[in-house]
Amino acid sequence: MDVTDRDALIARLTDLGAQSASLTALFQQRAAASYGLGVSDMKALDLLVRDGPQTAGSLGAALGLTSGAITGIADRLIARGLARREVDPADRRRVLLSADFAVLSSGPNVYQWIGEAFRALHDSLTTEQLAFLVRYQEQSIALTQEAVERLAEGE
Repeated sequence: MDVTDRDALIARLTDLGAQSASLTALFQQRAAASYGLGVSDMKALDLLVRDGPQTAGSLGAALGLTSGAITGIADRLIARGLARREVDPADRRRVLLSADFAVLSSGPNVYQWIGEAFRALHDSLTTEQLAFLVRYQEQSIALTQEAVERLAEGE
């Protein structure tokens, strides 16, 4: 492919994006299954790990799930020892769901190999290339978030 052919590059980027999205979804499905969980369970756990303890309502809003679905997710995560319910220290009337980092760090980590592989890939790139990729990912995420919101609004 001629790297100066803009239309060909855009078509290839579109195809690669679709491939990446499909493989990422498949990886997430298999990773979740290896823990005896579903993809939504793993996405909830990911939010708890990245963003810290949350109420069921805020977790449901972030994932676009009903309170009943979040209750089921919380129950599964707790049953597997990956999360726990705790009283909110700022408001003792509220209950927070939090990741159990001790349990998470003591068991097998299906993300370790791919994390190390991506770290090696990132190490092979220049700072300028990394900065470009960060900008691209941030803009891609913003566009995808807008698409999610449009779908939620019935557009």
